[in-house]
Amino acid sequence: MSQFDYAGFHQFVTQTPEQGLRKMLVDGKPFSDSHLSLLLKIARGCSEADFVQHCEKKDFPKVKMGPAEQKIKDKFWDDCEKACSARGILQPSGQAA
Repeated sequence: MSQFDYAGFHQFVTQTPEQGLRKMLVDGKPFSDSHLSLLLKIARGCSEADFVQHCEKKDFPKVKMGPAEQKIKDKFWDDCEKACSARGILQPSGQAA
């Protein structure tokens, strides 16, 4: 049903040290420190199943967002998918094959 393997993505984000994620993802175009901060808040703050639902619906759990995170929230999921799939972190879903 889902285009991407969000469950695997959740595991990767929650099990990879923040510094490693920062080196892999943060390039400022389009993925910034604010994107990483918000991604970590979401991934660490909810279960894998909830994370998958938020990714698919492109919505957010109840997390406190700072001003920079508020600014990017409208395009956050699209930016996240673009950056992470380009780096091979977000894989296409195996169910579709």
